[in-house]
Amino acid sequence: MKLREYIDQLDTPGLEAYAARCGISLNYLRLHVKYASKDPSVSLIKALANKSEGKVSLADVLEHFGVTDDAPEQ
Repeated sequence: MKLREYIDQLDTPGLEAYAARCGISLNYLRLHVKYASKDPSVSLIKALANKSEGKVSLADVLEHFGVTDDAPEQ
């Protein structure tokens, strides 16, 4: 599941709980994480994947923030 899809399917108590598990505020989750408007720390990237109850993979979190290796192999 994509990170934004996971965030969108959570209700307000679920969002609050997820943000708390990740060590961030609800507003930070809604604004900066959901829309990838700030570069996250490595620990936040790991937390977003690990604290999603198995719904979002680390690869999906990295893709959400544009931290993927799209360079062609040579």
